Amino acid sequence: MIGEKSLIIAYLESPKERFFGVLLKLHSSGIIMRGLNLESFNTWIVEVNQGKKGSAISTFFFPWRRVEKLMLDEERDGVESLSGTFSRRTGKDVLNFLLD
Repeated sequence: MIGEKSLIIAYLESPKERFFGVLLKLHSSGIIMRGLNLESFNTWIVEVNQGKKGSAISTFFFPWRRVEKLMLDEERDGVESLSGTFSRRTGKDVLNFLLD
């Protein structure tokens, strides 16, 4: 179930984008999440391994009119989750890292 502090992938439209991060708030007008555009995911991991927080991390508000769907970030059929990839490559817990 998707709720506050869930690790999610947000699929957006107008323009088409995908964001990964932690859901901070579900609101009647949209969602608030802390994370990054998926296009920056690998660069972010490199920055974290260099001891940086990551320049792509921000807190976002997306109105419901832009949200196409929300998916939990979870392992499925042997395919590693994004949070699993982050932890494996950095040795850090992504939820604690994003909320710090």
